[in-house]
Amino acid sequence: MRKTKRIAALFSAAALTLSTMGFTAVAAENNSEKTIEQMLSEMTTEQKIEQMTMITLRPWSDENDDSFVNVTSLNDKQRKLIEDHNFAGVCLYAQNIQNTAQTIKLTSEIQQAALNSDCAIPMLISADQEGGIIYRLSTGTPTCGNMAIGATRNPQYAMENAKILGSEIKALGINTNLAPVIDINNNPTNPVINVRSFSSDPQLVSEMGVSYINGLKSEGVITTCKHFPGHGDTSTDSHTGLPLINKTYDELKNYELYPYTAAIENGTDMIMTAHIQFPKIEADTYTSKTTGEEVILPATLSKTMITDILRGDYGYDGVVITDSMVMAAIHDNFDLIDAAALAINADVDILLEPVDIVGPESINKLEEYIEGVAKQVKDGKISEETIDKSVTRILNMKKNRGILDYTAPNLEKAQQTVGSAEHREKALQIAEKAVTLVKNDDDLLPLDLGENGRIAYFFPYSNVELPMTFALDRLKKEGVIADNVTADCNCYNGHSATEYEENVKNSDVVFIALEMYSAGNLDSTNSRGWQAAFTDDMIELAHKHGKKVVYISANIPYDVARFQKADAVLAAYSANGMDKLPVDGEETPAYGENYPAAIITALGGNSPTGKLPVDIYALDENSQYTDEILYPFGYGLSFKSDEPAPETTTSATSTTSASTQPESTAKSESTTKSTTTTSKAATTAAATNSGTSSPKTGSAAPSVAMIALALSASVAVSSRKKK
Repeated sequence: MRKTKRIAALFSAAALTLSTMGFTAVAAENNSEKTIEQMLSEMTTEQKIEQMTMITLRPWSDENDDSFVNVTSLNDKQRKLIEDHNFAGVCLYAQNIQNTAQTIKLTSEIQQAALNSDCAIPMLISADQEGGIIYRLSTGTPTCGNMAIGATRNPQYAMENAKILGSEIKALGINTNLAPVIDINNNPTNPVINVRSFSSDPQLVSEMGVSYINGLKSEGVITTCKHFPGHGDTSTDSHTGLPLINKTYDELKNYELYPYTAAIENGTDMIMTAHIQFPKIEADTYTSKTTGEEVILPATLSKTMITDILRGDYGYDGVVITDSMVMAAIHDNFDLIDAAALAINADVDILLEPVDIVGPESINKLEEYIEGVAKQVKDGKISEETIDKSVTRILNMKKNRGILDYTAPNLEKAQQTVGSAEHREKALQIAEKAVTLVKNDDDLLPLDLGENGRIAYFFPYSNVELPMTFALDRLKKEGVIADNVTADCNCYNGHSATEYEENVKNSDVVFIALEMYSAGNLDSTNSRGWQAAFTDDMIELAHKHGKKVVYISANIPYDVARFQKADAVLAAYSANGMDKLPVDGEETPAYGENYPAAIITALGGNSPTGKLPVDIYALDENSQYTDEILYPFGYGLSFKSDEPAPETTTSATSTTSASTQPESTAKSESTTKSTTTTSKAATTAAATNSGTSSPKTGSAAPSVAMIALALSASVAVSSRKKK
């Protein structure tokens, strides 16, 4: 049989070469014409285990040492690995994706190797192309990210972003997106989800998540909702530790699990599990191989979570995939084979990256893993029925989504799609709709810089200088600002504010950008707080010389509470930079839209309509979060010259649980004035921004009226008039 398939594979290889020019590749034995039962019956136990495995090939060293190179095409050993096995798929990362032509060649090589295998089943080729700060396509369109989408309140934008992401990866031969993230970010100290989440509100996350799912599906891309049952309320990153959420099942149902109901009803193809402990739900423990202590089985390995809750209570019969099994939460605590057995017995279908494949030795380790799990089946510790059900789910998904009828991507079409001018323009327009004006003392914004205005622009990393150039060039072409307006651009990493005193003196206004990635970035007394230390000093220096300060919260928006001395504050929600100005007709490196969107807004090229998708908590004297909500969910100012933004109604009881009941969210963003007590900062903001809603203590959530208002807004950029 092997020899026959090898000969047939020669014809398949020729067909695949033609397919890159627009023709269809044909598998050695066309599995699209077989029933799932036939395909399953022809597999050995080992091949079934392989079909339940998604591998990665990122860095590689032939010598099993530190001489790593990124895998951008298959070498003989990597090709043989795929040909000799029956893997469900491969997950690609940024290291694998350099440009359009190279990526098409790589995905075609991967699929051809799969077609050359005994089972000849095309692969799921996946990537975490979430949008925003998590993107993999080096020349694609990152889009503005989920939290920015949440700030728009417009589900149509979630769909349009997903269509951009989906069409670009599909054009490259990547048929599966490990997205959307439907975690609810209700913990401001969360180090790993934050802006990857749409919001802290369950209803808003559900609405945006469903639209995102539909956008990907419309492009023929497999969807993966993550991270079940929810990763938003953690302060530990499961890449580096084993998080714990101390909530009951009822609490999860009303909050973390709320978006999964809508996702399942709307046909998500896959659900990814979270490596998180839930001690009030799962009682079983495991002795950590590292510490010797008992740890609660995380959701990924929990039969209670997957079999009883996800498949039982929520009726989900789609494919369940784990998060990476080499993350510290699993790798540091569980034996490799034990972890696989627990996950499979919990009714997980695909194990993502059980072994980190970086060279020939790790291939041996992966083969030992396959043999070890197969032995668990033969010894009766995992039932054959269990793995048959999982493989059947995987094959059904591949069949239903057209994976078995594999057609290689078309290079010409891909070059017209990936990072296209149309996509980047649409992404920028959506990013502009997300920009949230949080503070605007004395109606500083939009700025009027006259004929020869000069901006002193300070930013933390060198790759965020060009967004200012991009924004100024765009606004000059549109006649929004005068041709002689300039910016003095300065990367402040490694510098003190006092070094720039002359720059400040010679400017008309100061722009400062800060990229928050964790709560530690707000504490100026530690090494991670260097941005905060500079920003404090620069605000003081600017005010000393009578200059106004525009503060751009470039990433996680919780930092807006830290810099209340700035005269104007804008939240942008994603800190992707720009390494090169885009050139029409050229394959330009991917760049972020959020920085330019914030600058364009400050200079009057866009009217801010974004609303905070999370509560912003006040900080104490040590830059630690308090329970006081400084700016509530739904808060956002408009320019005085524009129509006033709807006021935010807030609860009289200011607790984080006030917005945890999805059924009450329709009441929160109304135009009725609240009588609750405001914080000092909120009162100050209200006094200096007449005609706009004032921040108040309490929690709020999206109303039908607000969503209708957002839906009525056009994607087109607001009309731009020269200042």
